[in-house]
Amino acid sequence: MWHVQDNLMSPARKADSDLDRLIDEIIVDAYDEDEQLMGFEVAFDEGADFPCPGTVVGEEVEVVSVSVKNHRRELVATCKRGGRKYDVALLDTDVRGNSATSRLIAAYRRWLGY
Repeated sequence: MWHVQDNLMSPARKADSDLDRLIDEIIVDAYDEDEQLMGFEVAFDEGADFPCPGTVVGEEVEVVSVSVKNHRRELVATCKRGGRKYDVALLDTDVRGNSATSRLIAAYRRWLGY
């Protein structure tokens, strides 16, 4: 027997489809993975709110930006702690940004398959 509730999308599936739409917007004009990564860099540059708090290996930091650095094939978070700047893989950084920043991080993680 078919029920109306059986056809409703679960909150997790809705969140996944929202992230999939965001990813599609970010990579729409990209021809390969390098260009897709650059699309994410632009999305963070235009849509994220930095600086924001975060942690790296349990230490409090201030996340000041996200970008592609030194031809690495990943996004890197530039973090400040104690007056010094450090570049850390975004995936190794627990960023506690606003909802737009958190949504971009979730989309990046999903695009990578995490």
